[in-house]
Order: sequence, then C-alpha cells, then structure tokens
Amino acid sequence: MAGDKEKASVRSRRVDDAAVFDDVVEAPVVGTRADQEDMRRMGRKQELNRLFSVTTLVGYAVMVAMTWPFGMITGAYSLMNGGPAGVVWVFLAVCVGLFTVVLSMAEMASIEPTAGGQYHWVSVFAPPKWRKPASYAVGWMCALGWQSYVPGAANVGATTLQGLGVVANSAYVPKAYQTVLLTILICTLAPVFNTLLARKLPVIEGCVFALYIVAFFVFLIVLVAMGEHTPAKTVFTDFQDNAGWGSIGTACFVGITGPVITLIGSDSAVHLAEELRDASRNLPRAMLGYTAVNYVLGFSMLLAFLFVIGDVDAVLASPTGQPWIQVIWDATGSRAATIVMTALIFFFFFFASVNTNTTSSRQLFAFARDGGLPYSSWISRVNPGRHVPLNAVLLTLVIGSCIAVVPLGSNAAFLNIQTIGNAGLMVSYTICVAARLHDRNWGPKRVTPPFNLGHWGGNVLNVLAILFLVVFLVSAMFPGAPNPTTESMNWASLALGLTCLVAGVSYIRLRKNYLARRGAVERVDLHVRPDGKGVKVDV
Repeated sequence: MAGDKEKASVRSRRVDDAAVFDDVVEAPVVGTRADQEDMRRMGRKQELNRLFSVTTLVGYAVMVAMTWPFGMITGAYSLMNGGPAGVVWVFLAVCVGLFTVVLSMAEMASIEPTAGGQYHWVSVFAPPKWRKPASYAVGWMCALGWQSYVPGAANVGATTLQGLGVVANSAYVPKAYQTVLLTILICTLAPVFNTLLARKLPVIEGCVFALYIVAFFVFLIVLVAMGEHTPAKTVFTDFQDNAGWGSIGTACFVGITGPVITLIGSDSAVHLAEELRDASRNLPRAMLGYTAVNYVLGFSMLLAFLFVIGDVDAVLASPTGQPWIQVIWDATGSRAATIVMTALIFFFFFFASVNTNTTSSRQLFAFARDGGLPYSSWISRVNPGRHVPLNAVLLTLVIGSCIAVVPLGSNAAFLNIQTIGNAGLMVSYTICVAARLHDRNWGPKRVTPPFNLGHWGGNVLNVLAILFLVVFLVSAMFPGAPNPTTESMNWASLALGLTCLVAGVSYIRLRKNYLARRGAVERVDLHVRPDGKGVKVDV
C-alpha cells in the first residue's frame, strides 16, 4: 500500500502525453511561452520560479567552478606529476577535451532543458530497451558526484580560513576537528541562500560574480608585479617526473586529475534549467559563456602562479597548510595584504558552497521527481510559498555534513570521496553523450533545437568527447604516486563499483515507480482548450 502511494505521488508530478493540464499549480514566474511549451512537452510541472538570466546564470556557474582560485590551489600539488610544463600543457589539453563535452551537453540542454540533466537525456536519447536502466544508473552517478562536492567546496573554504588564521597568528596550529566543524558550519549556512533568499539569489550571484572578476585582476597583477619570476623556458618546457613513475608520459597522464578537478562540473547550470528564462535558447549560451570565462581565468592564474611559485619544497611545507597562501605571502611580503586576499578567497569559496548546494539539491529533486530515489515523494516536494525544493536542500545539507566528518578518521578517505565524485560525473557525461551519438544516427527525427551541432559536426564532437572522457576517467583511477599504501591508494574504482551495486539493488526495488521519458520526437502539437483552462499535448 505504501509503495502504491509512493508510485501515485511520483506519477502525479509527471503528465502523460495527450493529457489535459487541469490541476497544474505553476510557480508565479513561469518564463516565456517557449519555456511553458517545453515543460508541457517534457511532461513537467513548472514548480520553480524562472528568475535567472544568461548573465546571472553564467555568474552562478563560474562561482561553482572557481577555476582561478582552484588553479592556485591545485597548481603546487600538480607539479608532482609533470612538472611546470606538464601542468601547463595538460591543463590546455583538458580544456580542449572538456570543451567538446560542453558543446555536446549544450545541444542536449537545448533539446531537453530540464533540471534532470544527464539522466533525463539518457532516458530520451538511449536505445529504448536501455533507457530506463541506463538513465537510472546515470542519475545515481550524477547524484554521487554533486553530493560529494557539497562538503568538498566547504572543506576548501574551511582550510582556507584556517590558513588565514595561521597568517594572522603564527602560534595557531590548525586541528582536524576544527576543519570538520568549520566545514559543517559552511554547509549549514549555505542553504539560507537557497531558501530564505531564493528570490534574491540571481541578483546576489551577479554581484558576487562582478567582485570575483575584479578580484581576479587584482590577484593577477599582484602576483605578476610583485613576485619573483621563474624563467619562461622552465614553465613551458621543463617536464618532470617528481613522483617517480619512471616516465614523463605516465606522470603527465596521472597529472590530468589536477586540471579535471579545476574544470569539471560543466553541468552545474544545467540543473537550474527550470529556473532560467527561455531555457532552450539561453542555457546553451550560458554554458558556453561560463566555460569561456572559466578556461581563460583558470589558465591565466595558473600561469601567473607557476611563474612566481619559487621554491616548491618550501611552499609545500608552508605552516599555513596552503601552498597558494604562502605564494601570495612571499609575493606581497605583507601580512595584512595576505590576510585580505585570503579572506576574499574564503568569501568566494563560501559562495561556491552555496551554489554547489543549489545544483546538488536541484539534481536530487529532479531525480526524485521521477521516482529514482527512496522516499522520492518527500524529497521532490516543493515548498509552495517559496517555490524551492526545500526537502532536497535539507537532505543535501545532511549528506554533506555526514561526509564532512570523514576527515576525523582519514583525510585520505575524504579525498577519495572527492575523486569518486569526479569519476561519477565523468561516467554520467560519457553515457549521456554516447546516448546522443546513438540518437543522432539511429534515433527518430527531432525538431532542430536552437543550439544545433549538425549531423556531422555533432558526430565528430560526440566521438571526441567520449574519447576524452574515457581518458580522463582512467586517469582518475590512478593513485597520486607509484607504490601506494592502503592509506594513499585511490579507491575510486572500487567505490564506483559499490555505487553501481547499490544503484542496481535500488533499481530492482524502485523500477516500477521510476519514470524514464520516451523522448520528444519531430512534432509537438499544442491544443488550447475552449475554456482556456488547460492545454492538450500531442507528441
């Protein structure tokens, strides 16, 4: 009986084809006519307000990625695998590879602009017999990735704050329990912006984005003008195997992980598709916009950082625990300036936590809306007053707080969880792009979307994206150095297997409730009822 109620509740959120929408309770801000038609065609209720514009969504996604701060954070550690030249050229290669992924996903987002993102696209584009199980697996992989990022972003903010404490007071020694408490505090404060301030979030994102751009130029000028420079030949041509792999090629291959951590998350804005005006047109524009900003800013700051890093061993041994803080301190020679600049980075990471919670909760909400999770009807419930998926936001907070405690037992385990999250997202990207490649060549003819890669261009880009993703995924399974111990081993492959096992067991239990879309085909006819109260959809 309980299962029947769960099934009925989930199905009430989906509208069957050729249905009449008598009881749809829409959000106050429903977007354009095209948005409404897209939602009806996809069988969705417009429960969330469409308050984002292209500019504010670009700002939102840029703050999720935080590429130029992450360029500094990962830069010093990446030198272990590839040296300065390896870091530079591998970063550029990853940019090229991930850009083919972004283009592939932008086209899918233009066809099906929904908060579900990857799992929904698989349910539309995959071969019919694989749509349901494949999309279900992708939904779990995507949830794994984004839920792990919530404490990840907060943890970086927490360690940044502790590093600031060391700069301000040299007697202060950071403790693991303090990191955990600060991480949980940041995770707890972030949902305030997703709930109480939800209607103001786009405006806030725009303001923070503007400050982020200004801060980038300030940091860049300070580092380049005040730091001691490494010769350009060293930065661009000095490949190193500091980890001891015995091969520069292997070292650079393992070093792919650093740029991927910096640049991954291309789907962050996708999960806000139902909160963007004119999504089928504007979502691809936003995706290309924030990708360009992320790549240019990230690479520029990485170059500046490598030019002024100085003595790598001394920087890695910094009492702040953060090599990038030591580089800033060495460059400026000023405690006060270092405190201000570090505080600014903490501020940005706080908003990265806010936005990561937003994306994670929207993905969770969408997957639960289709019955993909236990207790889906509760998770997918939308607060009728604020039009936000409050339960999904709170559940994301709980999951993030639980993961945040892991460093008390093992910091390596916490880092493994982040690696597993990266791998989960890459798997979700790979499967959805492969599904689109199949659909492009063997699927039904579809209406040309506003953002269209074309037949041959799309085929080439989809194949390249899949090849790059496979390389990235294999690299993500390697340990950071040869001959790892149990503590330093990369357990991502094992954890992915366990996730698939859990998802499989869950699928067996929930497969009757889980609703995979059959896909929108070439023609969609809308018929307005004579009384004006509803719309009939014929696909």
